[in-house]
Amino acid sequence: MFPKTLLTRLLNIQYPLIQAPMSPLTTPELVANVSNAGGLGTIAAARMTGEQLKNEINRIRSLTDKPFGVNLFIPPNQSEISSQAIDSVRKQLKELLLDKRLNNCNIDIDLLRVELPRDLFPEQIEVVLNEKVSVLSFTFGCLSEDIIKNCKQLGIRLVGTATTTKEAIFLKERGCDAICLQGSEAGGHRGSFLTNDIEAIEQSTIGLQSLLSQTTQFIDPTSYPLIAAGGIMDGLGLANALISGASAVQMGTRFLTCHESTKLVPEPHRKLLLEAKNDINKLRPTVLTRAYTGKPARGIQTVITDFFCASENKAKVILPWQVQSQLVLPLCKFAAETKQVDFMQLWAGQNYARCANQSAATIVNQVIEQARDVLKC
Repeated sequence: MFPKTLLTRLLNIQYPLIQAPMSPLTTPELVANVSNAGGLGTIAAARMTGEQLKNEINRIRSLTDKPFGVNLFIPPNQSEISSQAIDSVRKQLKELLLDKRLNNCNIDIDLLRVELPRDLFPEQIEVVLNEKVSVLSFTFGCLSEDIIKNCKQLGIRLVGTATTTKEAIFLKERGCDAICLQGSEAGGHRGSFLTNDIEAIEQSTIGLQSLLSQTTQFIDPTSYPLIAAGGIMDGLGLANALISGASAVQMGTRFLTCHESTKLVPEPHRKLLLEAKNDINKLRPTVLTRAYTGKPARGIQTVITDFFCASENKAKVILPWQVQSQLVLPLCKFAAETKQVDFMQLWAGQNYARCANQSAATIVNQVIEQARDVLKC
């Protein structure tokens, strides 16, 4: 038996391993198979309607009777977007296409609609409460007092996401049952919320080891469960996290190339992740960028991430969360369909060269066996 931790007892799971929510790259099969293997699968529900989320929950329940989680994004305060800013981003994208050429692309950037996004959060929360899911994790902030109270009454465990020790303490004080500490190595969006999107890249990019060490100075890991996320790809990473005070790890990038992800991860993205394993020349750097969605996120460097970097002359205009994506992601989708990798959105953590073509269950079992060998348990 693998040693029990605070988190495995809290969530009633066998192993201290959580599959990270990767919206929109997480399939029901992935969630269910991680849970069936003894970890905790997680639905990446951020972009789902209430009806879609309910259907996803029902589908996963048909595949497993084990606990699994739902992850939601805390919605930001919306404000009107100036037409001048939108026009600036349109102009920038046309400059990018003219300079770098997205071959055979007939997308008219001037015709792409830009509007304030629909707030899906209330209907998502309603489904979570009605379905009494085992675990609700969340990113970009904290739930309201009323929602926290309702979740606790229903026995739903709450896991907040923190990128700094201050954020971790904030979430703990507001009633979270556990905190996921997201190191700067992690792929996808930064969960920062005590800094704005512009400041986050500078102020909330602490490496996981430092973040975990710093947080355990202020939160006792023997009485409160901390989850380590960012750059963990194998059993050695799990063992190191447990030794350093974590009660579990959360892994995302490792599951991007598993068998259950092939339906949603575009083949050029998957190929890029797998080819880096044995060829140093195929290992491309990752960067933190706001280019795709307006919020800081880590992915493989592309001409899009390079173009939206601040230059010596003038910083590029970037629209807010869920607005920037309305102009950029149609280009990324076309690039994925036509296998033009340099224009794709390629989320990945810094340690992605350890990706492999395996099933989700094999990944869980392999990581646990490696950790057993290190921990001598």
